[in-house]
Formats: sequence, C-alpha cells, structure tokens
Amino acid sequence: MDKNKNNQSISEKADMLISQYHVNPNVDKEEVLGTVLNKIERKETKSVRQINWFRAAGISAAATVAVLLAFYFFTATIAISAGDSKILTYRMPDDSRIVLRSGSNAEFGKYFRKRQVALEGEAYFEVEKGDGFVVKTDNGIVRVLGTRFLVSGKNSRLNVKCYQGKVETEFENKSWILEPGTQFAGDESTANKSRFDESVQFPDFALFSKNFTSAPLTEVVQRIEDFFKVQINLQPGITKTFSGSIQTANLESALQIVCESLRLNYEFEDDYRIKIFNY
Repeated sequence: MDKNKNNQSISEKADMLISQYHVNPNVDKEEVLGTVLNKIERKETKSVRQINWFRAAGISAAATVAVLLAFYFFTATIAISAGDSKILTYRMPDDSRIVLRSGSNAEFGKYFRKRQVALEGEAYFEVEKGDGFVVKTDNGIVRVLGTRFLVSGKNSRLNVKCYQGKVETEFENKSWILEPGTQFAGDESTANKSRFDESVQFPDFALFSKNFTSAPLTEVVQRIEDFFKVQINLQPGITKTFSGSIQTANLESALQIVCESLRLNYEFEDDYRIKIFNY
C-alpha cells in the first residue's frame, strides 16, 4: 500500500469532517489546538494505544491532530448552573436564550451541532428558528415546534408550559402536543394536558424585575444587557439617571420604559445589538 496515498486519503477525510462543522469564529484556534494537545498528553493508557494505532496505520501526525480536533468539536460541551439564590440567563450558540431558575443546571454542545439541551431543574426557553431543538430531562423529552416554553423536571415529575408556538412532550412512551396556553403535568401516577391562564405570558423567574432610584443610566443598561444577553451601545455624553420600576420579560418593553421616561430613542442594529441615543 502507498503510505503517502493512505495519509492523503485520511487527511482529506479529516478535512472534510471538520469543514462540515461550523466553528464559532470567536474561538481562538491556537487555544483550541493547545487544549487538544494538552488532553493528548494527559490521556491514559487506552488513549495512548489509540494514538499508537493511528501511527501503526500510517497516519501522519497532522492527520492525527485533525481527527482529534474534529472529535473535540463534536463532543465539547458547555455546562451552566444557577446558584441557590440567583437566576441565570444565557445566550446559547444558536442565539436561543435560556433562563435557569435558581438551583437548576443545563448542558449542551459547545458548537451546537445538535440543538439539544440536558436540563436538571427548571428553565424558560426562547428558541431561535432552525432545525429541531430538544430538551432532555431525566423524566421526559420536549421537542420544540415553536419558540417560547417552560420545562421543569424534578424528582419523578415533568411539567411543561407552552407560551408561544408548539412543543411536543414525551413522557412514559407517550406524547402530547402543546399549543399556546396549554401545559403538561406528569408524575408516577398521572399524566395530563390542561389549559392555564393565557394572560400569563412568562414564568415569574423569567421577568426582569428591578427597582431603580436615581441610578446612572449606565448601570440600568448593564442590568438589561446581563439579563437579556444583548449588547447596548449608549451614545457618548448621555449622563442621565433613571428612577422607576421595570417588570417585564420582553426586551423591547424594558427599553421603552427607560427611553421614554428619559426622552431618549433606541434602535436595533441587529437582533442583539441596540443603540440608545438622544432625539
């Protein structure tokens, strides 16, 4: 067998594998490579045997690193956790937003090849359009057919509320389709679908609920940015203060409350970048 030809073939396959995967452009490639190489050095005997197998098969060092990089891109995960006394919001790789209730945890692929989230506890989701989105708990699975919903998986219970769009809930080998204003509750003895008050558009912990007294606008803007995971550019020279209450789960409503009271204007530069400026 032609050794160079074999190396070229495997290298091409590794390149194809990596090219089919969309890597976050903000990731420092040298940092990723360093991480992978460090992992290689720390591998136990089994991994060493695997690398030796690569070498025995005539695969070049470059091809070996390419395969390991591809493996990393496909398997790297992000784990987020909300402490016992706080709410955590996070913008996932596909720009979907998750709000974790205190004491809850979630894990998903760093590069989100599969839009799948493993959840422990309770979370509110605002899902961007795309191919499939799945939330897995120990007690059941929720497949997203819409955009805004709540999932709570604790002990042997599964609770799901649909606020917008549709979600499919799987529990004990059965499935339920939830429309806006409907919810699912299942435990060891019962499983049913019912309606809830449609005037309730968000779970309480997903509300941005703050009171401000003569707070610098920069502080108010920072709080809004942190909760909704957006970037707000404040026009230089604006030094106003804000007093009032904000209680909403809608970003634009929060912006309206602040800007209208201070006679300012705002504009979306894209979905997650906003500028605030004088009239």
